[in-house]
Amino acid sequence: MHVDIEGATRIARLAAEFDWTWAVDDLEPFCTQAGWELVELMQGGASIRTNFHVSLPKANMYRHNRSMHYFSTFVTDLADDATPMTVVRPLLDEGFTNLAEALTALLGAATSAEPGPEAALRWDLPKVVVELSMSVSAIFLDLTSPTYQAWMDEPEPEYEDED
Repeated sequence: MHVDIEGATRIARLAAEFDWTWAVDDLEPFCTQAGWELVELMQGGASIRTNFHVSLPKANMYRHNRSMHYFSTFVTDLADDATPMTVVRPLLDEGFTNLAEALTALLGAATSAEPGPEAALRWDLPKVVVELSMSVSAIFLDLTSPTYQAWMDEPEPEYEDED
């Protein structure tokens, strides 16, 4: 399983330095600077071909109206369903550790960390929230609008039973 540490850190650096407005107008300039190709712009987002050296060099951008919410991209190969978890898991764990070290060296200490089989690290930067997360079959790098992230972080309202 290949982990594109160089690509992930390059994109995290670009995202941290990019002059985000989080309007859809940012999409093409960001993709151009990243060396990514916009494949399809849809009402709910966009499909993007990345230049990551992984089995599925793809990113998705999610939006509402003209505001972009976040990008999510594979930074590792996608594990084959036929490969046993006893083989995949150690590779994902090692890849996550190596990516976490590289991103911490670049961005500083993570703002938050979630341990476990679906581990995640997050860096809350002024113009972008960078998150590294692990699933059972791959590792992802997400770039999120700080405004959208703040909305997602709000606790669910508690409704009192009116009986």
